[in-house]
Amino acid sequence: MRRQAALALLLCGCGSLGGSDEPEAFRVDSRARYRDRALEEGLLERYRDAHPGLPVVSRYAATETGYRERLFASLARGAPPAAFLIDPADVPALVDGGRVLDLTPYLSRVGVDAGSFDATVRSVFRRGNAMYALPRGYSPVVLAYNKDLFDRAGVPYPTDDWTWDDFLRLAHQLTRDLDGDGLVDQWGTQVERAAAAWLPWLWSGGGDVLCPGGRRAAGCLDSPTSVAAIRWYAGLVTAEAVASPRAGRLDWSGGDLGPFTSGRVAMLTVTHASVAQLRSDAGGVPRVGFVELPHRAGWPPATVVYASGYAVPRWAGRRKLSVELLVSLTDSLAQAARGEAGLELPTATGVAQALAAGDTLGWEAAFLRAAAHARAPWAARVPQWRDVEAVLPDLVDGILAGADPGTAAQQVAHRIDRLLGIAAR
Repeated sequence: MRRQAALALLLCGCGSLGGSDEPEAFRVDSRARYRDRALEEGLLERYRDAHPGLPVVSRYAATETGYRERLFASLARGAPPAAFLIDPADVPALVDGGRVLDLTPYLSRVGVDAGSFDATVRSVFRRGNAMYALPRGYSPVVLAYNKDLFDRAGVPYPTDDWTWDDFLRLAHQLTRDLDGDGLVDQWGTQVERAAAAWLPWLWSGGGDVLCPGGRRAAGCLDSPTSVAAIRWYAGLVTAEAVASPRAGRLDWSGGDLGPFTSGRVAMLTVTHASVAQLRSDAGGVPRVGFVELPHRAGWPPATVVYASGYAVPRWAGRRKLSVELLVSLTDSLAQAARGEAGLELPTATGVAQALAAGDTLGWEAAFLRAAAHARAPWAARVPQWRDVEAVLPDLVDGILAGADPGTAAQQVAHRIDRLLGIAAR
């Protein structure tokens, strides 16, 4: 009740939704869907109240591409915001390029204990002992399952200790021709083309796209272990016929639940964004459970965390105010409010645990359990990762079209190495 009251209080905050480019304005840039902006404005209103007379304005962009282009343009022309939201893929360019402030010297002065944040998420924004953003929220990649479809098929719900063999057995039981016309009406699962979705499946099978250090793909993406994992994943469509491939756009966020909520897919790879969508859907939403991704027998469970954090430009003129703004936007109240709204998992461990304890559906606890086996994404360490990620769907597409997995992996590995500046042998 206390957290719900705090959320309601924040939602009644009223601030500017448009923003300003005026140089004297104290501006914060972030991404937020339109329906989420009232919450963000409520959080920002607390900072305005604590700093009367300071012209604090906000600027939002609904899409990742639009937001990133506008942010980097403002940094390039020397008119940066006082604070801004960054994702893992922004870290190499901003940190290695010397564009963001090391927050470490300021944390103790503003009462922030960096150790209170999830260690894996914290590592996304660190270089050695330096910390370049305060983590706002995150999500591990997990699997959602439709309890209604499981119950109708008379099969047990999955548990966190399951393997690929367990998953495949359930997928077969849940792939069904419901009307007897010889065509599948209900698929056990869905294979994603976007690398952001299938990379953790590759990890859970012992493989990887890049070798340790992130400097080459040859010898790792085309290793026997990786090829076996990729063959198995694509084989859910080609060999096992228990999955439908998702066609079209590759901007996977883990919150596109159409095939899942309609009952056409029983198990779906998702992020925490799915929680907010499930809560917003009106009526007819199936009973849902979340569980860790299954792992290949003989290999430990694994997933990836996608996180965001607030940073300050290195040449900020009012650093103290900017750092205080970061604290206000990432403190326990802010994280609890976003968590209660289902937007993300709080990065502060204590807040996340409290959220899970109050969730009678058990959803948040499932995400937390998965986070214990999570790794930071390559995007946080490899400057060319966006280019690498753009190539990776070709690997899945090629195998689905009939290419030999080993040959396809080798060809894509060499393409990636050229992107990374490594000459082919």
